[in-house]
Amino acid sequence: MASYDVVVAGLGGFGSATAYHLAARGHRVLGLDPHPAGHAFGASHGESRIVRQAYFEGSAYVPLLRRGVELWERLVRDAGEPMLRETGGLFLGRPGTRIFEGSLASARDWDITHEVLDADEVSARFPAFRPPPGTAALYEPRAGVVPPERAVLAHLRLAAAAGAQLRHGQPMLGWEPRGGAVRVHTAAGSVDAGALVLATGRWAPDVLAGLGLPLRVEPRVMHWFAPSGGVAPYEPGRFPLWIWERDDGTAPYGVPALAGAAGGVKASVHRSAVRPAGSWTAQEVARLLGGLLPGLGAEHLRSVECAYTLTPDEHFVVGRHPRVPAVVLACGFSGHGFKFTPVLGEALADLATGAEPAYDLAMFAPGRFAA
Repeated sequence: MASYDVVVAGLGGFGSATAYHLAARGHRVLGLDPHPAGHAFGASHGESRIVRQAYFEGSAYVPLLRRGVELWERLVRDAGEPMLRETGGLFLGRPGTRIFEGSLASARDWDITHEVLDADEVSARFPAFRPPPGTAALYEPRAGVVPPERAVLAHLRLAAAAGAQLRHGQPMLGWEPRGGAVRVHTAAGSVDAGALVLATGRWAPDVLAGLGLPLRVEPRVMHWFAPSGGVAPYEPGRFPLWIWERDDGTAPYGVPALAGAAGGVKASVHRSAVRPAGSWTAQEVARLLGGLLPGLGAEHLRSVECAYTLTPDEHFVVGRHPRVPAVVLACGFSGHGFKFTPVLGEALADLATGAEPAYDLAMFAPGRFAA
């Protein structure tokens, strides 16, 4: 029976990064995934993912984000292709809203370069925007985007070059503890491993059903629009990425026109207190955008579905299995995880090989949901 130091189940954003870090350290790695490399069945696709450090989800994320930027830059060097593209970022809402106040708090806590703008200043700086009166905005000049498909494929390519065996089209069928190690079952047979990393994305609720983790999978739909008057005002350098918390608790977001007129301008609903965030049609999103970016939703070009795997507190699940320490969990990234793939891949590699990560991961502990 074949044996490995670590088996990684799931080769999307987090699994690909974990396989890369493990293989680069010289570990014998087997990666398993039921789908082709760079597939679009989870949450690691859609042309762009936002990278920011003024983090409204909590200041405790900032050390991870800073290390993440270093690792994105390393991936650029190692893979030989661009990844992190700075566009600047606007985080808008009335004073008192989570997106504005949380972004401001983390920027102040960690001395992150930023500006606070009122509605008129936003329009003067970025003419495509027309925020409602009373809107405040935090502008982070170093925020940007990464291409998720290219990032996953780059991590996989580098992992394979370092010796990892990656088997796409071969799912994990099950696993069982074997002393202090793990036996993993696949359609091609069983293998033994010192550790198993479960980075199964939207399939985590089924894979981890026995743990009773309160995970729920919700659809999201990304839309691309051709604005009236052309895309020039929405191109990088003139138009930043943005997240806007409306008075009704709906939070749409968008990024610049990264591929010019042919690609259009991406926008979607991240969350909503009014109705399920994945239920907004392209036409409804276009009307929603009219309150901030008049003219953006003039013509709908295309839509792409993805999935959020959410936890009740919207913090991640990253840590060792509560009952089987040789199994490491990575799931529940709640729609804001992809930017962390390189740094959490590094941390997951530590956990899988008996080391303690350099960062405090206590808020992601799998056992925090126990009664």
